[in-house]
Amino acid sequence: MEAGLAILREEGLAGFTQPKVAAKAGLRQGNLTYYFPTRTDLLGGVAEIAITRQLATARQMVTSVSSVAEAVDTIAAATVRHENTRLLVALNQAADAEPALGLLFNQLTDGFINQLGVLLTKLGLPSDNASIDLIHGLFVGLSVIDLATSRPGGEERSRATLQNVFSMLSTVQPVDKEH
Repeated sequence: MEAGLAILREEGLAGFTQPKVAAKAGLRQGNLTYYFPTRTDLLGGVAEIAITRQLATARQMVTSVSSVAEAVDTIAAATVRHENTRLLVALNQAADAEPALGLLFNQLTDGFINQLGVLLTKLGLPSDNASIDLIHGLFVGLSVIDLATSRPGGEERSRATLQNVFSMLSTVQPVDKEH
């Protein structure tokens, strides 16, 4: 599983093959395919571990953050962690191709949305659907753009954008309370 996660982080979904995972794990491919007969089976196992870890990290972030400034810094730093973005993009691509993986990816998305709602509530900001979706979409967008462009100053740009949005959220009235 660790070898599979490493390949997804380094190469994305395109580089994720049973031979590469087996080689990185120091196994013969036959040993790997005994437990994971198809690439999809292997990807499902790796996805479950990745999702569990990503959600644990999100919970830890929410627990450790106690101010808007800390939230901005923490999220901005996460937007430039390309290995995590590459992993999440790979899981998204896999979910698009395989319905079973789509269910796993939905668990990840639902967990992130839940944690963002907890974070906004903790910070005294609106935690309605629109506010949560705004932060979620912004986080994903900033992360993917930074991965795709690798322009210098990505974390600073993310920080400035997040500061603006959190500031705007402090002045708006909640739309609904569905999350």
